[in-house]
Amino acid sequence: MLKYDKIMNKNPDNQNFAFNRMDTGKKILYRTSAMKIPGGKKREEAFADLKKKIEERKTTVLKEKSINITTWWSVSIAATILILFGIMKLIPAVSLTKVEAERGTHSEYLLPDGSEVRLNADSRISFRQNQFGEERDITLEGEAFFNVTKQGSFKVITHKGIITVLGTTFNVYARDNSFKVTCYTGSVMVSGDMQSVTIEPGESAELSNKTLKVQKDSKLSYVKGWINGEFYFENTPLYLVFDEVERQFNVKFVTNIREERLYYTGGFSNKDLSEALESICLPMNLKYEIDTNKKISVSHKE
Repeated sequence: MLKYDKIMNKNPDNQNFAFNRMDTGKKILYRTSAMKIPGGKKREEAFADLKKKIEERKTTVLKEKSINITTWWSVSIAATILILFGIMKLIPAVSLTKVEAERGTHSEYLLPDGSEVRLNADSRISFRQNQFGEERDITLEGEAFFNVTKQGSFKVITHKGIITVLGTTFNVYARDNSFKVTCYTGSVMVSGDMQSVTIEPGESAELSNKTLKVQKDSKLSYVKGWINGEFYFENTPLYLVFDEVERQFNVKFVTNIREERLYYTGGFSNKDLSEALESICLPMNLKYEIDTNKKISVSHKE
């Protein structure tokens, strides 16, 4: 340090030049030459302790950065795994097989297990093709007749209830607020609104006023008459009859008659629209008109 003092004092005009040529450690020693070092240490010893603490701090900072980087990578990997898992969960949903009978049509479909499904107009089913061997679960909207093979549990899921069978034939009607299941062979367990019942051949289970009721159905042929295009109604609100006509012929009623409390007993065939309307309107003293856009107006006869 005396060497640098001599240089600095010998040539005051060049003090800045000489100081700038020193390394960092020597600059510190020079600047602290007039300071009193606590603990009786020499300036060189105190400077060595300072350097050690600085190095330790650098190591701590590097470790913290390493931990932060490791944590970031861990979070990134975990997020990636969650995203991939989510995509894998979506794949079965994407691979749903959908079968639909549009308005004015009926459809027949053979399921992978050999079970048969007949869909009424404006009805649809969906199921996971790649999982059907493990879980024979089908979602239904509308009306369908099922002939199920005996290969374990078979479920039909609707917005109003669930039907569980092992092997049987049955009809399901699930539209809007209506839910009715009719058994033809075997036995059928019907669940809806936190209730469950089992029905045998010749029985129906219907959800009415939040109660699942079982009753003997003496007119089984009427229930599945739609398969042959024949529809039967007993004391049924007229607007529901009109709804069925719309589905079978892909037409639209534009009339205030829907709003009236009229009930219909009788039937119609989906082979001819005019004949169907005659079968419904004549017994109820109504008249109808069909325009070129397949819109039907109905009114009372004068």
